Amino acid sequence: MAQFNAGFSSITQFGSRALRLAIVAAAGAVLTDAASAQAFRSQALGWHVQTETRIEASSPETVRLLAGIMEIRSAVQLGLLAKQDGRPAAHLSDARMIVWPEYREGLMAAGMADLDPLLQKLDAATDKAAIAAANTEIEAALMKGHAALNPTSADVLLSLHALAEKVATQTINPSGPTDAHDYQVAWGRIMAARGELDLLMHDSDPAIAKYASEAAMAFDDVIISLPDPGRTGPVEVDPSLFNELVSRLEGLDQEA
Repeated sequence: MAQFNAGFSSITQFGSRALRLAIVAAAGAVLTDAASAQAFRSQALGWHVQTETRIEASSPETVRLLAGIMEIRSAVQLGLLAKQDGRPAAHLSDARMIVWPEYREGLMAAGMADLDPLLQKLDAATDKAAIAAANTEIEAALMKGHAALNPTSADVLLSLHALAEKVATQTINPSGPTDAHDYQVAWGRIMAARGELDLLMHDSDPAIAKYASEAAMAFDDVIISLPDPGRTGPVEVDPSLFNELVSRLEGLDQEA
């Protein structure tokens, strides 16, 4: 898995489109080459999408847990960035106290190890070797959980929709500046979701590949418009960026 390799202080140097798109790869995520499903039924998530080749998720719970893995990974990576900059790693606390409990039962039932002690270990680590070792353990656990879910490509696509919608409706303040911490959460999740699309763009199912390519463009358009995540005060960010992303993901069939 690729990882964020620059602190927020470094990210603030990224001003051009090319540089902003370059950090998409650093968001990294586990990519799956599982067999594609042939139907996509989004009613369970509140979407009404009809494509020429319908794509269906194997189960809503699989989609939910895949989104959860991305949330955990994103929080861990944000925490690592803070550690690299010598700042309190509040996002690691989020991963342990907020995100992991939400998905713990389902992921452990699927075969994932308990992340709580691993997250504590990473939070307590101070030297580079200990931090790297703890992060490797967490990533190995996330990869095992991902594999245990045995997701289809359609499951992964649906999980990206779910994550984007959660950012739009639960993370970004719709009526004013967004708290800096919450904005970093939103930024990290958008980056993590975008990182999932690279392999899907080369999926053996043409419908999946086309859908993923168009979804990648939609995410890229958001990423290049986002303020830098290193700000310490409330962040002025246009909520419509995220609402439009969700709309574009819902309407890809009509754009095809």
